[in-house]
Amino acid sequence: MSLIEATADPEGSTGPSALSLPRVPQAASSSRRYAAAGIVGVVLLGTAACALWGWPLLSFLAGAFFPGLLHGSLILTLKSFHEALQGGMPAALRNSLWVSTASALLALPLGAWLAWLQIRSLMAWRRWIEPGIWLLLVMPGYFLASGWILLAAPIGPLARWPWIQSLAGHLLGPIGIVLTLTFKALPYTFLAVQSGLELVSAAPDEAARVLGLSRRHRLKLAGALLLPALAAGFAAAFAESMSDFAVAATLGAGSGFVLGTYAIEQAVNAMPLNFPMAAAGSWLLIVLILPALFLQTWLSRRASGRHGTGPRFRPPTPLRLGRKSATLHGLAAGGLAIVALGVPLLAAGSLADGGAASAGVMAMLRSILPSFRYSLELAVMAASVTILLAWPIAATVVKRGRVGRVLDFALLAVLALPGIVLAASYVLAYNQPYTPLYGGSSLLAMAYVALALPAATKVLQGPVAQMHRGYSDAARVHGLSRFQALRHVEIPMLARPLFSAWLLSVLHVAFELPASELLYPAGRPPLSVALLDTVSGVQIHRQAQLQLLGMALLLAFALLARAAFTRISARAGGVMAVAGNT
Repeated sequence: MSLIEATADPEGSTGPSALSLPRVPQAASSSRRYAAAGIVGVVLLGTAACALWGWPLLSFLAGAFFPGLLHGSLILTLKSFHEALQGGMPAALRNSLWVSTASALLALPLGAWLAWLQIRSLMAWRRWIEPGIWLLLVMPGYFLASGWILLAAPIGPLARWPWIQSLAGHLLGPIGIVLTLTFKALPYTFLAVQSGLELVSAAPDEAARVLGLSRRHRLKLAGALLLPALAAGFAAAFAESMSDFAVAATLGAGSGFVLGTYAIEQAVNAMPLNFPMAAAGSWLLIVLILPALFLQTWLSRRASGRHGTGPRFRPPTPLRLGRKSATLHGLAAGGLAIVALGVPLLAAGSLADGGAASAGVMAMLRSILPSFRYSLELAVMAASVTILLAWPIAATVVKRGRVGRVLDFALLAVLALPGIVLAASYVLAYNQPYTPLYGGSSLLAMAYVALALPAATKVLQGPVAQMHRGYSDAARVHGLSRFQALRHVEIPMLARPLFSAWLLSVLHVAFELPASELLYPAGRPPLSVALLDTVSGVQIHRQAQLQLLGMALLLAFALLARAAFTRISARAGGVMAVAGNT
């Protein structure tokens, strides 16, 4: 008899058989050890937060109020905010606000729809959805943006049809920016809703059908159960769009539609350097994420007490759609794949088709393999540390206490900060005699953890909020220690969300550019820096070839990792099959 079967009867209530099981006595010293371990954990998390964000960002952001801080001056002034508000920063921030809102509102239903197709339908092609999502995640933002640029270029594939080419020219402005940010945010909403759907039992929908509720009421019930995942997906998509720099520096700057991240980067790279103005712009960018924070908090409170898992958890039976409905879903998914993946890949493929022989391709592959290996090692290490920190942080946030609300706001604020700002703060904070970490791999790995941790925490918030505490409580009642309950109950239940967050973190930082450019050790360029350094800027065909090779290597790693996780999940069986089932 399993632990779950011994704890709950078929009706979901705790029966006499469960109460009659022998209980292993717990010593008082064990409780003291658990309390001490909890204190140590809080201290370690606080130390990590200070090292990753607190010390570097506070030292950087304080420059907005104390412009002479680096020179030892502590004169308080708001001159930096005045300069930011007098220039083009307000217009750039307004552009970022409405563009990010539109992108998140588009990415959320698209991600929920694709997650539903994969989890709840029986269509044969649904297994291609998740690889397409990971392929979209592997693509850098500038790679997607280049697809629209080439599409509307005078020498592009639409040159034979001038009227269509003129219509495509509208994609080089706000419309193209919104579409590109939507596609970049789509994996975050998909992963959040996918994890939530896998933890929603079939019991509520079955009860609604027995009671004769309409389809509209059943959809409202399903939406209420998925509120934590939907809120986490929207917040992650909004903050990711707000913090994007690649699209802002390509489509945005090229069309004159300046976004907030690009305006902050211009202040950082100005001559002379204007760190106080960049810090003031960063403060204003943080303020803009407050609506997403309030929305997520409100939705999470409405979902309080609604758990998808529980003693009567049963995964819903997948639906076999009718021919007409399946055809419509297939056409819509195919059209989305063509727009999101086909256009940039065909654009890069047309550029890469420069007559390179196989020997030339192998030479280029050998040239980037050391950088790929170095980036992958750092990314795997950073992602593993990220998951170790993201899980307890997500658990603290979903408790909705004062500490959780503060952490939630801090995570959204950091997620909205552009990578160039965080990298600049690291240069200032860790290039001091008492913190001599600048120029080493450890500082770059720290920056990767700091960049990946907010998004990973957001992805885990929904599944952690939906997991019923009854399993862990039952494990403790029947004598399992906290570590044993974690190992045999909580980790199997959250195996799939944890793996998704881990792989998301690996791919998120492997192509990271701003922090890599500023912090990489001399002589050891990461993959993104190597791709830019290998080409001179005018060899566009070779640049496209290298980008495709780099993406192919990362995608191969993602597929291997996904296959290994599926095999481990199948062998583990039991509770893990619920979390790891595809």
